[in-house]
Amino acid sequence: MARHSLTYLTTLALFLIPVTATSGLAKRDSPLVTLDYGSFQGFSSAFSTESFLGVPFAEPPVGNLRFNNPVPPSSFSGVKNATWYGNACPQMSLLAPGVPLPNNPGLAGVTTYLGELEPQGIVAASEDCLYANVVRPAGVSAGADLPVVVWIYGGAFMAGDASAYNGTSIIARSMSLKTPIVYVSFNYRLNAFGFLGGREVQEANLGNLGLYDQRLALEWVQKYISTFGGDPGKVIIWGQSAGSISAMLQMVAYDGDLNGLFQGAIMESGSAAPIHEITSEQQQENYDFLIAQTNCGGASDTLGCLREAPYEAIANATAQMTALLSYQSLNSTWGPLVDGVFLKRTVRQSLRAGKYARVPVILGDVDDEGTLFSLYSLNVTTNDQFLQYIRTVFLVGLSDAEINLVGELYPDDPAQGSPFGVGTNDTLTPEYKRIAAFQGDFYFQAPRRYSLSILSTTQNVWSYIWKRDKFVPGIGSFHESDLQEYYDLTGTTDWVGADALINFAYTLDPNVPAQGYPSGASSSLLSGLYWSQWKLWSPDLLTFGDPNVLTFTKDTFRAKAVAYLNYLEDQMGL
Repeated sequence: MARHSLTYLTTLALFLIPVTATSGLAKRDSPLVTLDYGSFQGFSSAFSTESFLGVPFAEPPVGNLRFNNPVPPSSFSGVKNATWYGNACPQMSLLAPGVPLPNNPGLAGVTTYLGELEPQGIVAASEDCLYANVVRPAGVSAGADLPVVVWIYGGAFMAGDASAYNGTSIIARSMSLKTPIVYVSFNYRLNAFGFLGGREVQEANLGNLGLYDQRLALEWVQKYISTFGGDPGKVIIWGQSAGSISAMLQMVAYDGDLNGLFQGAIMESGSAAPIHEITSEQQQENYDFLIAQTNCGGASDTLGCLREAPYEAIANATAQMTALLSYQSLNSTWGPLVDGVFLKRTVRQSLRAGKYARVPVILGDVDDEGTLFSLYSLNVTTNDQFLQYIRTVFLVGLSDAEINLVGELYPDDPAQGSPFGVGTNDTLTPEYKRIAAFQGDFYFQAPRRYSLSILSTTQNVWSYIWKRDKFVPGIGSFHESDLQEYYDLTGTTDWVGADALINFAYTLDPNVPAQGYPSGASSSLLSGLYWSQWKLWSPDLLTFGDPNVLTFTKDTFRAKAVAYLNYLEDQMGL
């Protein structure tokens, strides 16, 4: 649910101003890197960083490469300009066409607040979109062997791109701590272009193309990041929402065989999310709809026909499909699928089978994950309508007894709903806070707790809960609000999240800054508090509270309800 933010765009513009002779600052030579397929000219910013933007990590996925696996980029001669982001991949609106933010007095002011915290990409969309970006401290060159943080954006696998968040502030923070890092981001294909399913796709041994894009980008990092001054043996991935789910999917891909692509993962608001088979009824319906809308129904090779269809026809067909911010909500149209190759089973099944990578993990959620996604079901206002809603949209195929038990565990009492901890405030409708509590637990809290219960037995894991911004009307500590802790979009962050990320990049422990490189390294992390690991017998949560308060709580809230949702998700094969 991204919107342009004047504050963000002004800040971004400042970060991306190249240093020139007329800037009032000392002129620096523009940085140059030479890879085995070409050379790229970046730029030096006014904040002691250097950026290389829009570096291709794959051939443009057009023509025969549309709806096909990505391939490495072709070689070229000369030097290419790398001073601005590459195109975003084709986008799908997260809001159904013609559907405004609900007209409810309880949401007064929310639009402005969201606009300040949720910037959107600043480049045009095109199929030619597989580009990476690198930000590093000024003066760093090959051989510096700095730790690398790779960012994976969210957007429900429908929208989003790497230009929406710039890593300059994080690099600047790492330099102030004297523990410099390198920041990488990249684009991956979305919606129908990246996650098309159906029998025809499976028969072509394809599927999850957006995840393959991510994998190729991570391989690109391994091959080339040393040229930028990074250490390929010290790479962590970091994502939020769909980007966080992507991080978990990369951990279970190919039965957990990472092949050294990264050494740790930070996941914000996403883990063992429900996923479906590539040949499920819904995926086949999506494929058939796309075929019909592109006049490919009569073709002997419908997938081949789609590769030749006009881009506008596919984009227009995709735009007609159900948006995220709609009545269907988090049971979204597009997303990763069990294809039998990249993903041999669901995330939950992979975790239970022990088929996952053994790397340290930080995994957290915001307190009110479900509020944003419940604003478009305000027509559900009675207990019977609530039970019918969850039965037909989320818990399809379950018995009356199971549905009724969910209703008991998520009671018809606004004081127990989400936003949590505010009593009956934010009761937009009699059922709104109930729906928000259920959705937040079903898609975020339950999968997080499930993932931690298994991962904690084999590797180091830490977890947090973000309870700040409860004052935001109607939505409280909403999905994405914790990103300010890393990107400092408001200028008020206490940097705890960023410091944890930087420490983790160096030592794979959010508490421990780098030792000995360079001398004088320090960190303000936790103001002297120690972030203990999440354990089954002591499920500690670092808890971010208002105003800028840090405490530790136990991960036992709504224990019976969350446990039952985990049981149901297992039963449903999600």
